[in-house]
Amino acid sequence: MRKFFLSAFVLAASLVVASNGLALEKSAARFSDDSRDGWAAGGATCSVAYYNICTGWIWVWSGWSAGDVVGTQFDACGTNCTLDSGFMYFTTGAPSGYGFTGNAAVSAGDGNGCPTGAPLASQAFLPISGWNLLNWGGVAVPNSYVVAVEFAASQGLPNPAAVATEHPAAGPTGPAACGTCYPTNRTNHSFYYGTSGSPLCPGSALNDGVCDAQLLFDTLLNCIVSVEDSSWGTVKNLYR
Repeated sequence: MRKFFLSAFVLAASLVVASNGLALEKSAARFSDDSRDGWAAGGATCSVAYYNICTGWIWVWSGWSAGDVVGTQFDACGTNCTLDSGFMYFTTGAPSGYGFTGNAAVSAGDGNGCPTGAPLASQAFLPISGWNLLNWGGVAVPNSYVVAVEFAASQGLPNPAAVATEHPAAGPTGPAACGTCYPTNRTNHSFYYGTSGSPLCPGSALNDGVCDAQLLFDTLLNCIVSVEDSSWGTVKNLYR
């Protein structure tokens, strides 16, 4: 069982993502445990992640409504890739039996980083606090693919689950991560995609006023990996 130590929220602010009118509450929290019990690499050849929590702070995003879709566009780390599994971090889960079970899906990604076409795979998704393991069992994915989750709400109430991203701006302690831990012109990979009934493409970045924030999201793949690809996969993992 994983153990995570999150400090009490020390900073809170409402945020409107880009210009789409989605109002979210975001709070800063300390992140201090990156373990993943049960991550069984098996025969997997590489993993891909884009977040960087080098300063120890994360943003907590809450206030999701029914149908809201958020996710990450990933680039495969080789050829002939199949998606084995992935982990997505939530600071707060949602209770079972109250109508908050949503959906997680894998789709091909288009040139804007949006999911396109019919989902390659999907599953019911009720987030728990901490790392959520998504088993995909070897779904064939193209070079660009998106893993996204859709929130469900009960009787019009917002979903209580809270998603975590890295913290590009300066936290309550330390410098800004953006420009220190990674370049300010880094490509964004995490988006709010509108709702299932009204998709948004291009998606809106989860920007904290300094830089775009990446979801704490990893994927594990089986690919044919060249020496060069393997090195690049290692570099990608250094950005976590």
